[in-house]
Amino acid sequence: MASDLPIATLLDFIIGDFEDAWDALAVRPGKLHWGNFLFARQAMTLLEVACRLCQSDGSGQALKKFAAELACRDTRYFTKLPGSCWIPSNPPEFWLPGQGSNPELELMAALFDLIRNGQAHQYQQIRVRLVDGKDFQFALTGAGHGLFLAQSLATGRPTDHLQAHKETNGDLWVKIRTDILFIDIREAVRSANLLNGNLTLSFLSRPRSQKSPHYQFSSTDLESSLRSGGHF
Repeated sequence: MASDLPIATLLDFIIGDFEDAWDALAVRPGKLHWGNFLFARQAMTLLEVACRLCQSDGSGQALKKFAAELACRDTRYFTKLPGSCWIPSNPPEFWLPGQGSNPELELMAALFDLIRNGQAHQYQQIRVRLVDGKDFQFALTGAGHGLFLAQSLATGRPTDHLQAHKETNGDLWVKIRTDILFIDIREAVRSANLLNGNLTLSFLSRPRSQKSPHYQFSSTDLESSLRSGGHF
């Protein structure tokens, strides 16, 4: 019988896939694709699942603790920006971690929107055209030969993670070390003890509602279609 996976298993898959894929690339010398976009998307998947897990806590304390753990690792995730960058759907399926009263104004909101949505829909981060005609985006790193994940923080936090740069034409971008982003989220999930057994994940399902026009057919009709298509 079909069933959703336990949340502990899902997190193990998300974390394990990142770790194993990263270190598998780190072993290989030569000119390779280093998974910049792939690892950024995986880190954002971990962030989203953690936030969806926190959503089951009606008190909001789980998300608050998760945000505090991220801030302990690097407060710049929550740098206040000049305007709103992302807000959840209405009604919200989940909220992002934040440090102020308006998390949609913080860098984390831009990270999630531009990286998660960009990678999921077009496999590159979204570029923002600012009101003065200048561009803003994130630059993503990937794995590298000899750069095993366990060594990413061996000599301290890399100074280039979350470092901003201004081009001569006025465009702005922020560098994201995807290994550090992932490790920060992973450790915040663990330190916030999100797998304490008190939180649950509201799994996605289809159809979205009884009124949805999609997937309105029976198993018999579905089997007939699959048989006609040569799937059995």
